[in-house]
Order: sequence, then C-alpha cells, then structure tokens
Amino acid sequence: MTLIATLPWYDLPATGSALDVLWQSIRLQLHLTEPDGCELLPIELTRNSDLTGLWQNPGLILSQCCGPDLFTLQAALLEPIARPIFAMLECAPGEYYSHIVTGAKPLSEHPRLVINSLTSRSGCFALLEWLKDQGIKPTSVEVSGSHQESLQRLKQNRADVAAIDAQSWNFLITEQLHIIGRSRPAPAPPFVMHKGSPLPKETLYRALNKAILSDGENLGLGGLMPADRALYRTANLFKYSEDAFPGKESAVSHLATNKSPSDILATF
Repeated sequence: MTLIATLPWYDLPATGSALDVLWQSIRLQLHLTEPDGCELLPIELTRNSDLTGLWQNPGLILSQCCGPDLFTLQAALLEPIARPIFAMLECAPGEYYSHIVTGAKPLSEHPRLVINSLTSRSGCFALLEWLKDQGIKPTSVEVSGSHQESLQRLKQNRADVAAIDAQSWNFLITEQLHIIGRSRPAPAPPFVMHKGSPLPKETLYRALNKAILSDGENLGLGGLMPADRALYRTANLFKYSEDAFPGKESAVSHLATNKSPSDILATF
C-alpha cells in the first residue's frame, strides 16, 4: 500500500515551506515511535491532487477537512485525529472563527456572496450564520474554490462579501479589503486519516502533537486537542443554507446526492 500525507487547508504561498518542515518533523516522530513499517512513509506531502479522491484512499495517513465535510459521502471514511490550537486567534483553544470581509463599505442591502466551498464551515456556513443574524438576504452566490480566490473576486468587484477563515487571513494578501464582522466560533478543522490507515490513530496524534510543539510556531500552531465526529455534528448547520436560498437545492442535497458544490450552486 502506498501511504499518502497531505495538509491542504493552510497550504498557501506564505506557508508552503513551513508545512514541509512540519511534515518532516511528523515523519521523524513516526519513525521514532513506530519504526516498523515507517520506511513506507511518504517523503513529501502530496499536493495538487483531487482531494476527495485522496480522502477515499486507504493509504491516507494524514489530511485535513472541514467539520461539515465529515458528513458528506466523499468523506464518510475519514476518521478525525485531532484539532489544532491556533495560537494567533482570539478564541478558546481548539476553536476558530471567520472574518466577514468586503471590498467596499458599506455592504449593500442584498449582497452578492462568494464562498470557497459549499461544505466549508469557515467560508460558507459562517457567512450564512452571520447574514441571518444581521437580517441580510443575498441576491446571488458563487463558489470560488478557495479563500484566496474569494479575496480576488472581492477585489475585482465580482462579489460583495465573503467569510474568510481567520487563520488563513493571517497568511493571505488582504490589501484593499475590509473586515466588517466576525463569525461565531466553531471547532477548528480536524486533522484526519482514512479509517483503513495502517497507522494507529493514537500514534498519529502523538507524532502530530510533538511535531507541532517543535515546528508549528511559524504556522501559528500552538498544540493539539482531541476531536471526534460528534464534535462537528451541528443539528441545524444546513438549515442556514435552506433559509438563505429558499426554494433552492441546499447543502442537504450535497449530502444526499453526492453532487459537487458547483453543480448545486449553479441552480441558485
């Protein structure tokens, strides 16, 4: 079996080198604690691959996803390992939040939304919650594919508002943009493994924790906390999508039909 490791959630131009250092530290810790079979550990992180395909690969020993992803068909075989403590964020350990961002103030009465993914806690549901709290109804929504691309669309006046993961915000180019609000906190995105991974979850947790304490500072990581699927189960999470887009297919359709986010949102 070919083993795979990928850390895609905060793999940005400003963080790529530090992520490589972190992986080498994780790899070293695994060699020290589980020498048998660790010669098969990947030398480098896998990048630029189909993420949902990787999530279904039993050789996946380490990856990341959003909390809502855990309840999609694509991620049904993922097992949460832990959640990070983001040292630079002003929230409880093991949690994170999103900045509500616009390219121009004030925000229009019926704004155009841009979200990074239909199943993103930080980019989609955080924004829908904030809009609901503010009593704002959007006129349109489009999927950008990443927080980085969402910012570009705000700068290009192709959208009016986005929710950007506050951890990502620290490593992105944010000139010309304005923070106008902040989402509710939520459990930080989990580190995950495939349920068929040959490495024990406890071994991965220990190696990841030691590596973060040793080499996580440049990534704004301060440690780990436990995580399981139940932590990310929010009964009314997808209700925000239904309320925001009445009469349209919602995120529930994504769970039930395995449609891609772009296919669903194309009907809005």
